Amino acid sequence: MKSKQLLILLLFFCSSKAFSVENIPYLKNNGGTVQLMVDNKPYMMIAGELHNSSTSTIDYMKPIWDKMVKGNLNTVLAVVSWQQFEPVEGTFDYSLVDAMIKEAEQRNLKLVLLWFGTWKNGESSYAPDWVKKNTKRFFRVKNKEGKDIETISPFCEEARKADCKAFKNLMSYLAKNDTNHTVIMIQPENEMGIFQDIDYSKAALKAFNEEVPSKLIEYIRNNERKLEKQLLTSWIDNGRKNEGNWVEVFGDNPYTKEFFMASQYASYVNDVAGSGKEVYPLPMFVNAWIIQTSNQLPGQYPNGGPVSRVLDIYKALANNIDVLCPDIYLPDFKNEVAKYIRYDNPLLIPESKYEPGRAFYAFAECDALCFAIFGIEDYTDNMLLQETYKILGDLHDIILKNQGNGKMKGFLKYNNKSEKIVFGDYVFSVEYKNNDEPAFGMIIQTENDKFIISGMNFDIKLSSLKENKTAYFLQIWEGDYNKGEWEPLRLLNGDETLHNSRFMAPGRWRDGNRLPQTYNISVYTRN
Repeated sequence: MKSKQLLILLLFFCSSKAFSVENIPYLKNNGGTVQLMVDNKPYMMIAGELHNSSTSTIDYMKPIWDKMVKGNLNTVLAVVSWQQFEPVEGTFDYSLVDAMIKEAEQRNLKLVLLWFGTWKNGESSYAPDWVKKNTKRFFRVKNKEGKDIETISPFCEEARKADCKAFKNLMSYLAKNDTNHTVIMIQPENEMGIFQDIDYSKAALKAFNEEVPSKLIEYIRNNERKLEKQLLTSWIDNGRKNEGNWVEVFGDNPYTKEFFMASQYASYVNDVAGSGKEVYPLPMFVNAWIIQTSNQLPGQYPNGGPVSRVLDIYKALANNIDVLCPDIYLPDFKNEVAKYIRYDNPLLIPESKYEPGRAFYAFAECDALCFAIFGIEDYTDNMLLQETYKILGDLHDIILKNQGNGKMKGFLKYNNKSEKIVFGDYVFSVEYKNNDEPAFGMIIQTENDKFIISGMNFDIKLSSLKENKTAYFLQIWEGDYNKGEWEPLRLLNGDETLHNSRFMAPGRWRDGNRLPQTYNISVYTRN
């Protein structure tokens, strides 16, 4: 018996030798907020996502790497295509992955790899040719008329097995070869779902009439007070059933079909992620093509993906996925991110339209793990991006230190509304200026009466919550942080502050561009 136990321990040691779990990136709850730990230190991804086809050749990427440095990114989100990774079944090509890691390491950049496997934007265009051609083995989603569409069905077990095998191979390769932990997170699949109300394949329709997974029912019962509204309402309105098929449990409505499709996609991507974590347990996330308008029905956006209505289904059935993420191109950034900030889900933005100021709000207000602009190589020459990301890099450690402690707030102009921010007895009334230009910022309280403020295109009026007290600016210093150390540039007074009665942050001007600026200020109250 002892010899058998010794053999098991020896085998475990040998299989674990490829990597050390203690040293790879991981997620940790630090002071009430979840942070990404890289080399055992908190890290926030000041990032950009490359265009989908940019990493398809080494030569095309050569000039892009230096653009990432010019844009002051610290992390690049880049595609690994199943089609190129496994061009022939069982034969894997690591050349593109190797090149990405090498080029990123040389520039002190981190990588997030996006596994475009079975699906991308609800389609299967990144599946290998040998998968696409074999429609019998890898069967497709059927439409209402019973015709195959090009998308591989999430009910296709052969596709699931093949995807899991390829993804596991990728993760095993990273475990053995990414010795400096350049790759810090992974996204399996991309914007999953189908553009119709349900998959009409035989396997799907059969499953729709079968029992709702008991694991999902148990989750609903245990988390009733925290459930997303649509799932909770559907379950309550149909009698809080503990068993039954999908219509019996949730009713005959479009959302029931969405719950059903979400459960299948969640199960599928959970297996893919799990296959990779078996060999290399990096943190993993999935992204969503979010609901565009409140009256949109499932299928008008990819039906089955992790949109806000079905987050609980993913949490119940996809435990190998660490974070559920929104891709946000809609103008109301604040409202959309709020849907994904939950007790069990930190914020991670893998794709956003080009609005660099959103990064200030994401990191300072929402304790985000990542903010990434899509198609980042198109914007790295833009001075607003460069300066915004530079400031975030300069404040990186200060921001991370203050996440979750209530002493940091972010703000972002939307519909030109003013905002009030309270720190203790002090009230900062933010008024946005120049309505046709971006306006954003953050405030970090370093001491009771001292603050770091950074951003552009706003004024702040100060007041006190104490009765019969007037709050006033004492000193306003303009400057920069360099490696965490404050470097003052000038002390503002007179016309620049209306004699310290008003904090004005128009930003700095360079080559005709308005750019964010950082300030250290002190305040006081008087009778």
